[in-house]
Amino acid sequence: MTHSDFNTIILAAGNGTRMNSSIPKTLHEICGASMLSLILASSSEAGSKKNYVIVPENHQEFLSHTTTNSILVTQKEANGTGDAVLKAEKHIKENLPLVVINGDTPLIESETLKNLIQSHTTSHATITITTCNINQPENFGRIIRDQKGKVHKIVEESNLTKSQKSINEINCGIYCFDLNWIWNSLKNIKTSSTNELFLTDLIEMAYKQNKKVESISPQKEYEITGVNTLIDLSKAEKHLRQKINYSLMSNGVKITDPDSTYIDINVTIGQDTIIKPNSHIYGNSSIGENCIIGPTTQIYASKIGHHTTINSSLVKDSTIKNYVEIGPSSHIRDNSIVGDNARIGTNAEIKNTTVGSGTKSGHFCYLGDSKIGQNVNIGAGTITCNFDGQNKHETIIGDDTFIGSDSLLIAPINIGKKVITGAGSVVNKDIPDNSKAIGFPVKILKSEFKNGSKFGNS
Repeated sequence: MTHSDFNTIILAAGNGTRMNSSIPKTLHEICGASMLSLILASSSEAGSKKNYVIVPENHQEFLSHTTTNSILVTQKEANGTGDAVLKAEKHIKENLPLVVINGDTPLIESETLKNLIQSHTTSHATITITTCNINQPENFGRIIRDQKGKVHKIVEESNLTKSQKSINEINCGIYCFDLNWIWNSLKNIKTSSTNELFLTDLIEMAYKQNKKVESISPQKEYEITGVNTLIDLSKAEKHLRQKINYSLMSNGVKITDPDSTYIDINVTIGQDTIIKPNSHIYGNSSIGENCIIGPTTQIYASKIGHHTTINSSLVKDSTIKNYVEIGPSSHIRDNSIVGDNARIGTNAEIKNTTVGSGTKSGHFCYLGDSKIGQNVNIGAGTITCNFDGQNKHETIIGDDTFIGSDSLLIAPINIGKKVITGAGSVVNKDIPDNSKAIGFPVKILKSEFKNGSKFGNS
């Protein structure tokens, strides 16, 4: 499909009053992305050269939601959609068609915007608007057509006559304008009783000037979902969540119950991975192929390798590598790394820790601020005592070491390679390689590890 270059204005200056929220309306998030960033992504994907985002005077919060081709334009006072568009006039230099999108339509897709601009340019229209016929048109402005079917005007719901209320064709709040026509026309609109300029008044103006006004419809009705309340927001999120899940399933991810699975828009998941019910995957997380996630698992901003199983556990801001088993009921957090073929048992917590490949951590363990080598056995109930009341300290454990159950490792501490600690030991000093450490306080016994025995001779 071909399409022409264009610029976009996004009307994002609305506040969150109707949402009973201090967060600006267009910055509320849906599936891990703000409404504004979703619209910007669709617009840029459709081919917009520059996105002019109309924002309120106090707009610092908006900066982290824009793209490299975005320009923020301030509207100091909310004087209507027409006034908001006029604020961008001095910034727009290119003589390109101008797409205008209401900031409360976050589900609009790039294909619909491509269709809009293609229809506009091929028909040589002055205005092309996006409309849709729906069964429940309440809360939308209606499209009024003349006897020949030409678009005549848009009437807001509050101004509808009794007969007009039966019209099912609604205004979707997405337009394309001829740039040479729009600026002077906006300045000639009569202000409302509230001293506002309304963009929708341009449609009737163009009609009376015998200008061509065309219309297109989105491919999917949910694209024009308007968000004005938190109830609307939840409905929009349901649509987007379903789209995300179905897209993943189309690409070979098995989601056993899409209705109870919550996956953010920037998540990537590999082929033949299974996502079990009541799992939540957030942020820029990535999951490799042939994994099993869930049930009842939460993953936040983490990278999961291939062939890994995470059962009823929480992983946050961490990296889990290949062929790993975690859970159930464990918690991996704060930039932890779990190496290949490692296993983390039930009710374990790992924080800011590197776990080497082949290492196994038993049940009911806490490993904090640690560097653990390869093929280490961490016995059930082991705790790294990393906090002295004021500062955090590091625990280091060498390769092929065996930590007995219920060991207390008092950091800072360095336990060497091929060390054995006895069950219930309190290790409060460094242990050299090839040693045993037992008791409370710990006593060090030299071990030769003869005959390939991990336990060696005392």
